[in-house]
Order: sequence, then C-alpha cells, then structure tokens
Amino acid sequence: MRGTITTLRDSTTLPVVQTGPRQRPLELVVPYTNPVLTARALAAATELARGFEAAITLLAVHVLPYPSPLECHEGIRGRLEAELTAIARTSPVSIRVKLVFARDRQAAYLGLLRRGSLVVIGMKDRWWITREKRLARRLVFSGHSVAVIKVR
Repeated sequence: MRGTITTLRDSTTLPVVQTGPRQRPLELVVPYTNPVLTARALAAATELARGFEAAITLLAVHVLPYPSPLECHEGIRGRLEAELTAIARTSPVSIRVKLVFARDRQAAYLGLLRRGSLVVIGMKDRWWITREKRLARRLVFSGHSVAVIKVR
C-alpha cells in the first residue's frame, strides 16, 4: 500500500472521513527537523486538527554513532528535551513529545509510526533533495500520508 504526499497551502483543510460510529482520534505526527521548520509544521498540524478529535505527537529521533552506546549523556538529553518542550509550548493544544535515540533516523521513524499515519513535515523549498524530502518520500513509500509545509 502506498501513501500520499500533499503540499499544503494556507487555505488547505483536512477532508472529513467517516468510517463508523466509534473512531479513534485523528493522529498527526510532526517529525523534528530543526526548530524553525518544526514550529511551522506544528502550527500547520494544529490548524489541520481544528474541529477534530486529534492527537498531535512531536517525534524527535536523535542519531547516535555506532561506537557509542544508545544511552545518551544527560547534557545532550537535557538540551534536546528543553528544545522540544519549548517548541511544544508554542502550540495552543496539548502536544505529546517523544524523544528517541537510534542508529538510523529513517528506520526509527518507520518503526515508531503507526500504519497509515498522517505525518506533517516542514521543509525549505529547495531544488535539491533535502533530508526532509528524503524522509517524506520514504514514509510515503511505506504507506504513510505526508503533508509537506514549505517554508521560505
């Protein structure tokens, strides 16, 4: 099963899909890329979720090289947690924050996302393939729906 990739503009709204009387909340996942892009993607995810029962998750994967153990130094963990918390506090709705340490960023995202997740990624509009664009393509290939927020 393939996912879809959508570039969102300011006036884009999320279509309403009714599948049955009891539905689980809409789950939106915002991968952490950098503070500016993530804040814009989080704002867009909040706007998309307006009017829905939705759960928004800010998901950060920090890559550690192979020689080092997967336990992170407290200084690095503290800095990352402070950065993620600062971004999550800018949102008017409740945001769940997940920080994961892994060896491979894309494999970690694929392992952490539920099947068919709606992922909102902020990226700069570049002509070359960026890390965010590569992640978006990989997620779509794996069956997830990706909304791209282009930041100038």
